[in-house]
Amino acid sequence: MQIRPFEDDDTDGVRHLLDAAFDGVEESRIVRALRAADADVLELVAVDHGRVVGEIMFSPVIGQTAAGTEIYGIGLGPVAVAEDVRQRGIASALIEHGLTYLRQLGVPFCVLLGEPGFYKRFGFEPARARHWFWEADPDAKYGDAFQLLSLSDSPLDVSNVTISYHAAFAPESD
Repeated sequence: MQIRPFEDDDTDGVRHLLDAAFDGVEESRIVRALRAADADVLELVAVDHGRVVGEIMFSPVIGQTAAGTEIYGIGLGPVAVAEDVRQRGIASALIEHGLTYLRQLGVPFCVLLGEPGFYKRFGFEPARARHWFWEADPDAKYGDAFQLLSLSDSPLDVSNVTISYHAAFAPESD
């Protein structure tokens, strides 16, 4: 298995992977919209014998502090692995590769919506514990699923932040 940056030839494989992994087309629609808007900061694929078996996307997010200052970071998601190769560390490898690259770029933080038990191993913590919230969930009804990771050596010293994802994440209107 090889982990590498997304290439145009991977488009169909990624679409099929996302549609199967998320039981619908919404995630692949988001990924296509991020690519079209040139908002795919980093997209990696895991390829096994020419088949795309994993994918991860990182895109820009903006944080608005209580003082009105904007801070910039990265959102992780989606991440998907083909059902027949799950539990082999592919998602973890994609996440580690991506976070390492983002640290090298000097990105200050990464946020995501996901399973806290899984993402804790990478250093993510519930964002609401630091008073960071997702604008689509101001009441934190997703609980600890909205998570935060500092990508720098110094801790994040700002609280009361509302995070906005790229417009591609907005539900498609009918």
